[in-house]
Amino acid sequence: MKKILKLSAIALLATSTSLMAQMTGPSVAVSLSRAHAATDGTATGNNNNTTGSVSRNFTIASIDLDYAQKIDNSWNMSYGINYIPVKGKIADVSRSDTDLGANGAGSTSGTATAKGELKKHVTLYVEPTYMVNKDGGVYAKLGYVHADLNIKSTTIIAGGTTVDDTIGVHGYQYGIGYKTALSNNLYGKIEGTINNYSNVSYTKKGEETNTFTANPEVRQVTISVGYTF
Repeated sequence: MKKILKLSAIALLATSTSLMAQMTGPSVAVSLSRAHAATDGTATGNNNNTTGSVSRNFTIASIDLDYAQKIDNSWNMSYGINYIPVKGKIADVSRSDTDLGANGAGSTSGTATAKGELKKHVTLYVEPTYMVNKDGGVYAKLGYVHADLNIKSTTIIAGGTTVDDTIGVHGYQYGIGYKTALSNNLYGKIEGTINNYSNVSYTKKGEETNTFTANPEVRQVTISVGYTF
């Protein structure tokens, strides 16, 4: 009976060690996020200012490369990079416009549009993790974000400015999450984060000069499944 109890204890210890080991080392993960993007902005042209806010919800996938190390019996530290291989549209608005024409040329009506898409989105992050038990831990997340923002706008106004350009944007990510071992070499994560991008300013010169400024922010909930090597 004592031998059986010893064997059971050894097996339990081995299982615990194996699950704990999944929380450290190099890993790769796939993630799916449900995001809410909100942008406050101002457009200036011919000394006229137009301000407004737009928001939209979208779902997007990404890939993580991560390395986690054990600090002590209670803490792990993870260092990682997240890459979004697809575009994320953070703004898509339109409005009805009328060009009254010049010198009696007559008026023309139509729709003006403006779109903003993030692409080549990369986040470098750290995750200090407090182990709440042998299988999982709660972590804080802090990251640096860089992406390309593609801006497109159309107008029916004669002499108006049409835009189709890409500019670099950066910002910071912060949030909180939970990581748990699922099985041998597999783990799962769920987290809530906020991407706070720096103010974006863009000037387009044509027959008239237009300046666009924006302050985008993305809030997201992300679920990940990863494999530890």
